[in-house]
Amino acid sequence: METLMSSTGKLENFIVQLSQVERKNYIDVFANFDFTSVDLSNLETWSHGEYTRNCIFKNEDFELLLICWDENQETSVHNHNGEDCWVHLLDGEIEEIFYNFDENSNLKKLSSKIVSKNATSFINDKIALHKLRNNHPGRTKSLHLYAKPIDKCRSFCEESGRFEEKALTYNNLTNFD
Repeated sequence: METLMSSTGKLENFIVQLSQVERKNYIDVFANFDFTSVDLSNLETWSHGEYTRNCIFKNEDFELLLICWDENQETSVHNHNGEDCWVHLLDGEIEEIFYNFDENSNLKKLSSKIVSKNATSFINDKIALHKLRNNHPGRTKSLHLYAKPIDKCRSFCEESGRFEEKALTYNNLTNFD
């Protein structure tokens, strides 16, 4: 079953373009698409407690999410369950922090980078684990493309100091027939 929240035709064009190319070309679709004229305000949900995951589209090949971040919200360190992930910044900026394991299987920070407005980042489990943080003063919005869709991931629990399997849910989802 495919899902698509009500949106502008331009966003639907973006989804059609993704559907027509191979996964290796998704980065080119992001690079060549003009998001400035796309109004996603009807897809946004916000929470002061944590960032929100808003499903825009999902089929068997990929899912596209709009993630809405209030100031200082962040993910835990996590993997992508063997799938590829692209993060495109629509507004604000995100710090992406990369992790791996040392020789004793302890979590180790590798590096970090700032992903700014209109930039796209790519990661998968072969590259590293990561954590995303809105350290921008104010709200940030990002598009996340997962190929294939991800229903669960391994997430680092700060309290226990261990990775746990985490079921992924959406804050907003509308069925599209």
